[in-house]
Amino acid sequence: MKNVVLIILLLISIQAFAQKDEWNIPASGRIFFKISDDGDLEQRRIFKILSKSDNPRAVAIALNATLGMFGVHRMYLGTDIKVPVIYTVTLGGGLVLWVVDLGLLIASKDIKPYMDNPHVFMWVY
Repeated sequence: MKNVVLIILLLISIQAFAQKDEWNIPASGRIFFKISDDGDLEQRRIFKILSKSDNPRAVAIALNATLGMFGVHRMYLGTDIKVPVIYTVTLGGGLVLWVVDLGLLIASKDIKPYMDNPHVFMWVY
């Protein structure tokens, strides 16, 4: 029963973000995203500031270690809007995706393959 409820919530949240004309951003999403003047969804200024860091790997590891179960590290690395929603609804994929992502970020010297990755599983590119 719990799995059915999670799947329904996941489908509802993906449906809410599927239409570009009407961005239906929940209150928690407004912290990280905003609607630009031309109607596109863009990241808030804090992520633009963080993206200018000299060590993006360290920033991604820190974000994953602290807020990884909500997919904040994926927003920093650049991803589709559905990924943080899925991370939040499933609490980091039952904490499995969160831990695997942290392990990959720590073990990888180059995080470029993980940047701008629209997949839920970060290691799929």
